[in-house]
Amino acid sequence: MVCTRLRQRGFSLLELLVTLAIVGILLGIAVPSMRSMLSGSELSASTNHLVYSLQSARSEAIKRIVPVSLCPSDNPDAAKPVCGDSYDKGWFVFVDADADGVLDDDGEEVILRSEALSPAFSVTADKIISGGVLFSIDGVSSNSSGVPIGGSFDISHSGNGERRIVRIAASGRIGSSVLYDSASADDKTTTDNTTEGGTK
Repeated sequence: MVCTRLRQRGFSLLELLVTLAIVGILLGIAVPSMRSMLSGSELSASTNHLVYSLQSARSEAIKRIVPVSLCPSDNPDAAKPVCGDSYDKGWFVFVDADADGVLDDDGEEVILRSEALSPAFSVTADKIISGGVLFSIDGVSSNSSGVPIGGSFDISHSGNGERRIVRIAASGRIGSSVLYDSASADDKTTTDNTTEGGTK
């Protein structure tokens, strides 16, 4: 009888270490890219939500033939939210019949609410619209005296070098663009992704 001895083949310690080193390198490349992609996606979603809120305020003003405001608030989910000074904590859209930027009890109603953004986000508005945006019955962005005004929001994410700029023209036209840290909000090289819609 002839006995054959099966030879078992496995990984040597050196091969295992090389494999682990390669896996470590690949993870080091993939994980930051994945984080950047996710934060970029979240940034786009938050920007689109702000654009949608502004568009809703404008369209409701035209449809209802009454001024409508969007303002930042510390308590947008309250029964009667109060306008604040930080969009980071949320905002709400409401019928502003007397165009005073305050939700009154005499028939003014909340149309849309937006809760606070993630702590990773920061929303900075131009001073002229830091307290809110008012749309007149013809869809124009104006102040309480009816004078057309424009402004922009700068939305950033702490884990991503990208920023989004949401612009409101005095005509009421709303658009957004992608901006990188190396550029300013007025940089002509920014990529405009919208006309009156959300970002891509």
